[in-house]
Amino acid sequence: MALDAASEDGKSTPGRAWRVPLAAKLAAALVGLVVLVLLVNGAVNTWLNYNQAKDAALEVQQEKARSAAVRVGEFLADIEMQLGLTTGAEWRFAKPDQQRYDFIRLLRQVPAITELSYLDGQGKEQLKVSRLEPDSVGSGKDFSTDPRFTQAVAEKIWFGPVEFRRGSEPYMTIALAHVGKNSGVTVADVNLKLIWDVISAIRVGDKGYAFVVDGKGRLIAHPDLSLVLRDTDFSQLPQVRQALDANARAEPGTAATPGPSVGAAEIATAFDGAEVLTAYAVAPRTHWIVFVQQPLSEALAAVYTSLVQTLALLGLGLLLALTAGGLLARRMVVPIRRLQQGAEKLGAGDLTQRLDIHTGDEIETLADRFNQMAGRIQESYETLEAKVEARTRDLNESLQQQTATAEVLKVISGSAFDLQPVFDALVSSAVELCNARSGLICIRDGEVFRYRGSAGAGQTESLMTYLEHHPATPGRGTIAGRVMLSGHIEAIPDRLDDAEFAVPLSSLGEEARALLGVPLLRNDAVEGVLIVSRLEPGHFAARQIEVLQTFAAQAVIAIENARLFEEVQA
Repeated sequence: MALDAASEDGKSTPGRAWRVPLAAKLAAALVGLVVLVLLVNGAVNTWLNYNQAKDAALEVQQEKARSAAVRVGEFLADIEMQLGLTTGAEWRFAKPDQQRYDFIRLLRQVPAITELSYLDGQGKEQLKVSRLEPDSVGSGKDFSTDPRFTQAVAEKIWFGPVEFRRGSEPYMTIALAHVGKNSGVTVADVNLKLIWDVISAIRVGDKGYAFVVDGKGRLIAHPDLSLVLRDTDFSQLPQVRQALDANARAEPGTAATPGPSVGAAEIATAFDGAEVLTAYAVAPRTHWIVFVQQPLSEALAAVYTSLVQTLALLGLGLLLALTAGGLLARRMVVPIRRLQQGAEKLGAGDLTQRLDIHTGDEIETLADRFNQMAGRIQESYETLEAKVEARTRDLNESLQQQTATAEVLKVISGSAFDLQPVFDALVSSAVELCNARSGLICIRDGEVFRYRGSAGAGQTESLMTYLEHHPATPGRGTIAGRVMLSGHIEAIPDRLDDAEFAVPLSSLGEEARALLGVPLLRNDAVEGVLIVSRLEPGHFAARQIEVLQTFAAQAVIAIENARLFEEVQA
């Protein structure tokens, strides 16, 4: 019968599925291998570059945030130092004109301060100098319960909350207690808009910048001053909310800290929705949070460059793999077509078909195997009848074994508590299938093994009497004893030549020459021995040993079933 084959133009023949040409398969395999290697290499390199670039950018972000927090702290520390000029013990004894002159000079030196007030030891306002309102001397306004007085007296310095006055500009009150007991407090209103100069000077890359929020997430300073003047709330940003929560847990109250605490840097979403790399630091004293952020595309520019290079290398590898695969496939097509033609002729019945291919590779090996296969097919046709007969004989033996096994199993199922019929059936089937003269089975009974079943023509009265009075024990004197001793199959090719065999010849007679013993094993312990004997000396065949092992296993099952039955009945 001719073999169906794809036509030379790659199209499938009628009734057959479309087949992919070998050249395409080989090219696809090479391309797949190259792609896999390049993808793994590119993924590893990209991941390493990504982590390195990210770690480096995050480290820079954290350092910038720490630096920005320090500069904000320095801005407030400078104001505190200037206010300290008015808190000396002798200052409260100066004349009102001198005190007013000191306040005016302080306003000129510190543009961020818009208003200065002096509260005496009872919290009464004695002097106020302002850029925005008329000055006041000796107004006596009572601030004794105001936090700017009570907190300053208690803590020596007090930083008030950020307030947006006149609907836009952020302000904060700083109150500094004077030296001495009940000496008073100097209060300064500070316009935080001037922190914009500090924040604007902080740049990260080309597009990165810093901004500051207060303890509620409201914007205090930002390069875009309009956002600050609109009282923008940044608390809805996840990174700001996370920083606020962490700051609230780590720094309760408004107590001063020795330096800025830096938060973990991460990838986040900016106020305008862009992906950024950001880090934050908490400014000392005020606990404002300074954020530094940089566009993710700029921070990870090196990673993107590496990714483009990897893609370019992948494209080049694909092109080279396609070219190499095509050229190699072309060199393989001719001998493969010859293989195809030879297979078609062999399938059509030409058993003399042989191939002469010399390529020095696996195709030549395949051709040699084809020739060997053709020779074996030809030989099989010539000797088919003999092989069929041998196979039939093997099948008959298998059928006999299966039939005997089925009968034994039937006996086992019908004799759950009486093992003697089972043993008789097992020994009888074993003798028949092994073409043996006789057979025995002995079962453990305490420390000895007693013979419980026998079959065959060799069971003489003298032998059975001897076996009844001499139960088997481990030793080399009997075939059963040897099996008990070793736990494995034991054979005696000719008992007349075995000096260790101890059964008297007068009891055994001259009939049994070859003996075979198979152990009945349960949990690696010998529970009995199945024995067959043969008139002719010599070794037993492997198939006969296999048959005995099968019946030995069935005997173990029967013994175990009987034991379980007795336990249930008990």
